[in-house]
Amino acid sequence: MKLIQTLSFAIFGIILSVFFAACGDSNSASTDQHEHFEAEGWNLYWGDWQLAYSVYRGKADSSIEVMHVNANCMSEHIHVKFLDDNKKEVEPPTDDEHSLAWDIADEKILDVHSCGSWGFHLKGVKEGETTLILKVNHHDHADARTPAIRVVVDKALDAEECPFHEHHHDDDDEDEDHDHDHEHHDHEHEHEHED
Repeated sequence: MKLIQTLSFAIFGIILSVFFAACGDSNSASTDQHEHFEAEGWNLYWGDWQLAYSVYRGKADSSIEVMHVNANCMSEHIHVKFLDDNKKEVEPPTDDEHSLAWDIADEKILDVHSCGSWGFHLKGVKEGETTLILKVNHHDHADARTPAIRVVVDKALDAEECPFHEHHHDDDDEDEDHDHDHEHHDHEHEHEHED
């Protein structure tokens, strides 16, 4: 009798372990299909690859923590790069499940226009100051986000006085130029670190 009970428990244990193993495999496959994008920081660059804003593990670079745009004007293209654990730049997600999104504290002062998958323009609405939070959206939640970035909208300019004219640029060509220029930009930085 004891032998039968022991065998029954052993068989029951095997069935349970197989069941949980199968569930584990299923969950890991699901996780792979909906992988989260992790970033320790963000670098935002103006069109000429001058750093516009940088934050790493919640601490912004205090020398460039404010972004500017004139009211009635569009800023130049701002390109987004992400930082890993070692503060090294990594490429943004390439799948369709992740996208750039933002929250603006006061939309009467500032607007944001998407430019390519991982770029944008600031649009000054009226003179003042507000904050912008950038996010990597993944389904119904954000995988990563910036702290609140201060944006100052300076005095309004007539359209012909705006430093950047939107109609002079094609977003697709611009993105390709940015990526090419950024490779050169990274190469220069590598040489700086070697010295």
